Amino acid sequence: MRKALQLCAALLVTVSLLSAADQTIYGYISCSACGAKGATDSHGDCMEKCLAKGADVVLVTDDTKQVVHIDNPDAVTAHHAHRVALFGYFKNDAFHVISVRIL
Repeated sequence: MRKALQLCAALLVTVSLLSAADQTIYGYISCSACGAKGATDSHGDCMEKCLAKGADVVLVTDDTKQVVHIDNPDAVTAHHAHRVALFGYFKNDAFHVISVRIL
């Protein structure tokens, strides 16, 4: 019984630490070729051309204009050149998107 209680407590701590890593970041979906220059609503056509040439999908943050690579770019396919709130977590040097909300 005591071991089961300790196991449950350890599991609870692990789950709470994992959820603490989830966060929401705000900014524009852009491409790695244009970066912060593409942080506008009118960047859609240029972005599609850059992606066709091999550029990556990124988020340019609202506050610092930092370029954040997106781990799963398919999650934001319908939101190119939009200002969004991305909920997810950092995985290595990229952000893994769980959900997207257009702002």
